[in-house]
Amino acid sequence: MHRISKKINSKCGFTLTEMMIVVAIIIIIASVVGVGVADLIKSANDSNDAIAASSNSLKKQINDSEEKLEEYSFG
Repeated sequence: MHRISKKINSKCGFTLTEMMIVVAIIIIIASVVGVGVADLIKSANDSNDAIAASSNSLKKQINDSEEKLEEYSFG
């Protein structure tokens, strides 16, 4: 009978230490994800800059070609 009453009276829940560990783990995971996302954003911006440079180069080539055609009265 003593064992049954002991189980009924025991409190369920988490201790402060357990909650602090869980919060610390969540913070660590969030920081790792944040660094990963920052790297992806930097990589995307670098790719965007490369695409813009390539696009500007192609526009310049097209304009140069059009000017040459105008010199020969094709435009």
